[in-house]
Amino acid sequence: MFTLVFENDNNPEKSYSFHMIKTLLLCVDGSEYSEAAIGSALWFSKRLKAQIIALSVVDISLLEGPLLSDLSGSAGVQPFQDLLPQMRDLYEKKAQAAVNEVVEAAKKENIPCETRVPTGLLVDSILEHERAVELVIMGQRGEGFEATGEWLGTNVERVVRKSIKPCLITPKGFRPVRSILAAYDGSQHANHALYVAFELAKTLKAALTIMTVENTSDEEEKSWALKEAMDLALKQGSQAKPLALHGIPEEKILEITNEGQHDLLVLGAYGHTRLREFVLGSVTNHVIRKSTIPVLLVR
Repeated sequence: MFTLVFENDNNPEKSYSFHMIKTLLLCVDGSEYSEAAIGSALWFSKRLKAQIIALSVVDISLLEGPLLSDLSGSAGVQPFQDLLPQMRDLYEKKAQAAVNEVVEAAKKENIPCETRVPTGLLVDSILEHERAVELVIMGQRGEGFEATGEWLGTNVERVVRKSIKPCLITPKGFRPVRSILAAYDGSQHANHALYVAFELAKTLKAALTIMTVENTSDEEEKSWALKEAMDLALKQGSQAKPLALHGIPEEKILEITNEGQHDLLVLGAYGHTRLREFVLGSVTNHVIRKSTIPVLLVR
């Protein structure tokens, strides 16, 4: 079983409830980063006994964006109108090929898999389809990143901000999860994430490290969050290892993940300063952009 929901946010320790993950939403676009997302989805699906819904969106913004407007202006309205159905057909075929790849991979592993190839806005389509699942998996960056610098990326950030479900963001390359790193700052979202990390480590038989990052020189202030986290671990019967660091949270988190000793980072979607994060960008957004290991974001 994998923990996802708190029935009472005011007291997660007492009200924490468990839901079986039955369905994973895997977002693919045929890119190199999708390959890692597929690997993660297959790996988690087998261990959680969950089915996969493979989603690839025919993004209408690509059919109505600035590039096509330029083309219509250069080529004239009539040639553009003739070209548009051909481009739509091309995007539909690419999207279908992306989900077909997942179907073939799932078939080899005897994992149930359904496909969805909707036409619409990418972020809106993902958010609509996530309603029927318990976990969303997507690549850190998308097709064309090397050429444009865009990551499914800008869209991943939008999904993460609006999603109500846990999201697993995967970088390039996949490896089995044998060691989990959970970041904790004492916030409600971090508290939820910590309980997810406890249950996930138990389910996957993975080692767990709990890290805290403080930017204060006060020893008492530096230690309270880690002490709280380890007390929670003790109550849950988790053999977690503590790790206390001092510095800028996003930098220290990435520093530890880059060492290669952990295979998954579990992180609360927001920290203490949610308003500041919304305005200026957040630890969460910075980490999911730069992390070299998958990041599981918990609500």
